[in-house]
Amino acid sequence: MIILDNSKSVSSKVGVKRFNWVIHAYCLMTNHYHLLLETPDANLSAGMRQLNGVYTQLFNRAHKRVGHLFQGRYKTILVQKDSYLLEVSRYIVLNPVRAAMVDSCEEWPWSSYVFTCHYQEPPPWLAVDQLLSLFGNEWSLAIRKYQDFVLRGVGKSLWPEVKQLIYLGSDSFVSEMQS
Repeated sequence: MIILDNSKSVSSKVGVKRFNWVIHAYCLMTNHYHLLLETPDANLSAGMRQLNGVYTQLFNRAHKRVGHLFQGRYKTILVQKDSYLLEVSRYIVLNPVRAAMVDSCEEWPWSSYVFTCHYQEPPPWLAVDQLLSLFGNEWSLAIRKYQDFVLRGVGKSLWPEVKQLIYLGSDSFVSEMQS
């Protein structure tokens, strides 16, 4: 497993705040991770270099090992926030369920799901409020709606549709990004 124990310590070292990223969802898997983030400062490449390099160094030091930690270069899909933020976040937190590693999202402690549902106190770098606000202003109801939304996605996966894409959004969004 490629998990470090202290998420607050790790987040400060890998530069979440430094790069001004807004992280909506994440999931650490056995040899890769999924991250749904906004980069207001257009610094994805520098941030990913920092994230992958520093995280690998911290993990290797903690586990007395050397070498690569993640498989291959990161894949980027530019997502139209208004249309696809929820769908992509659902895809991310359902990864361990679809991989048959757990039966339900709340059983996987290495994803944003446990924080978004307030099973655990969310770290300050995770934009839980932004995601939940899409389900309403009353938090307990918004959490239940989020849980229901995620559960409805168990049988379907966004990945086959998007794995070859660079942009995920409406035709006008894709045209605008390509111009």
